[in-house]
Amino acid sequence: MSGAESSALVRSANRNVRVRKSLYRLTDSELNDLRNAFEGLYAVSADGGNNDERGYQWIAGVHGLPIPFYCQHGNLNFPTWHRAYIYEFELRLQDQVAGVMLPYWDWTSAEAIANGLPKAVTDQTYIDLKTGETKPNPLYAAFSQVTGTMTQRSPSPSSALEQLKLQVELALRQKTYDRFSPALENPHGGLHVWVGGDMASVPTAAYDPIFWMHHCNVDRQWFEWQRQNGDSTVPQAQLDFVCAPFTYTGEQTLDTKFFGYTYVDAEAFVEINQETMPRTDTGNELTFQIPFHTTPFKHAFLELQGVAKTEDSYKVNIYLGDGSDSSGADSPDPAAGFASTLYLFGHGQCAGGKGHCQYANHQQPFDRRPESHLKPYNTYVDITEALKRYKVEDDKVRVTLKVYDCDANATHTREVKMRGASIVTHE
Repeated sequence: MSGAESSALVRSANRNVRVRKSLYRLTDSELNDLRNAFEGLYAVSADGGNNDERGYQWIAGVHGLPIPFYCQHGNLNFPTWHRAYIYEFELRLQDQVAGVMLPYWDWTSAEAIANGLPKAVTDQTYIDLKTGETKPNPLYAAFSQVTGTMTQRSPSPSSALEQLKLQVELALRQKTYDRFSPALENPHGGLHVWVGGDMASVPTAAYDPIFWMHHCNVDRQWFEWQRQNGDSTVPQAQLDFVCAPFTYTGEQTLDTKFFGYTYVDAEAFVEINQETMPRTDTGNELTFQIPFHTTPFKHAFLELQGVAKTEDSYKVNIYLGDGSDSSGADSPDPAAGFASTLYLFGHGQCAGGKGHCQYANHQQPFDRRPESHLKPYNTYVDITEALKRYKVEDDKVRVTLKVYDCDANATHTREVKMRGASIVTHE
């Protein structure tokens, strides 16, 4: 099982948000799954017809032709409607390949400005990793019921994307939603025109496979703006708007967690087997390695998944490297690789009878009672500066956890249990 697949399973099991990654950072397996999912959608339409709402022709037609036009452009419903729309498309992908996530194509990145459209969508064929067959690349073109032919592109010079990047930066500087939305819609439209062909016209744009990765990126840009500015300036009319033909309101679309996703540049995951991983003689250190490909990033986080809740309270000092630090529990040294501290607030001894506080993961879907207060959880710490200092070798980052009690005494790592860890980066 690949790291990405393990991560997706852990997130699913914990009912936490899934991640939409950069198209440039997909693993070979993830890209293969994405292509298989697109192929599945094409096959649904070919078998069930253009009006089969499970297929590509129907969902692409929602944006433009055939009528009615549902898409929202030139008004403040532009971000909210398109968020609901690409979510519905992503669900259809997942109907074909479970767990697949729609990636975003960041056309403001240095890679895009240098090279234009990514190879993932310009290669005309690919080798299916599951079958070994050489097949037409479903991300290169798709049949359009509007034109009766395969979609076409005529991209402009890649250097023209620099201007769109400046326009996105202008949009992100706006402080209110009514200023941000039209400012973002302008470079969004510019990218449609830049790609050319079917993408350059509203009635046909959504039939081109690149449409979905483009709009996923536009949604990510709104997501980034929301992180800085919140949603207090979204007008009531946009909150009440229903994103037809779907039933979501604008207010429901504001939080991506409502749809169960978030955005990262890349993510690498490793399972933590505390019985077999290296420890120090005192037993208070646990060391493991996480796959990591060195790429530019602005922010980096260590996400700890499936963390068990503890009876007593502990502090866990986190290092990138071997953790050789004699500074002590309360004054860890960044020069020794110290990255951050995770604090575990103990829930105390069980106040009930035998088994009262024993967590059992068997709650039925129809059981509406609150989940156990001891259910394992996911958390994260910022490791940006430590990762920038760290020298990555063999595409792996070594992580060391040092566990201490409230009095700064070294404590055996058996007191702190977790399912796994990811390094998550944001461009």
